[in-house]
Amino acid sequence: MRKSFILSFLLMALCVVSANAQQGSFGYIAFKKTIQLMPEYMEAQLKLEQIQADYRNEVERSKREFDRQYTDFMINQDQLSSTIVAKRQKELQLLMDSNVEFRNMVNKSIEEHRALLLDPLRQKALEVIAAVCKEKQLDYVVDTDQRTYLYINSDRGVDITNDVYLRLGITVQIEESMQEIESTIEQ
Repeated sequence: MRKSFILSFLLMALCVVSANAQQGSFGYIAFKKTIQLMPEYMEAQLKLEQIQADYRNEVERSKREFDRQYTDFMINQDQLSSTIVAKRQKELQLLMDSNVEFRNMVNKSIEEHRALLLDPLRQKALEVIAAVCKEKQLDYVVDTDQRTYLYINSDRGVDITNDVYLRLGITVQIEESMQEIESTIEQ
């Protein structure tokens, strides 16, 4: 009888442990906002804005050059032979194609620079989030910025925002962040 009682008790304890293990625990954080609040983010944004301004200036210069040549061609085309008109039209078309290709290259280059500047920040934030999750024994984290969740039970989930912000050196009002996240969760 005693062995049967001990066996039943162990079986019940195993069921409770198994049920708890299956439930899992989760944390939540606004990942994009966290990145934007990191001290290094402003520096990265300033670098990116400078790169964009440099490219914008070059695109404008190319456009002005095309406009100048086009205007000159339109004014003088009546005085040129048909062979020269065809040659200049072809030159203008090549210049226009070159400008379009350059703008496409600029867009690609800006995206590459954005990734180069922001990927280290994302990686750093992910590493801190992983450390906080290990410390709090969380199984996963929901990104409240993505709004891919239908419901978050904030009684069961753990808001890891404060812990992550502290480790990343973000010094915003924690209450503001909590209110924003709670309003995001409720939506």
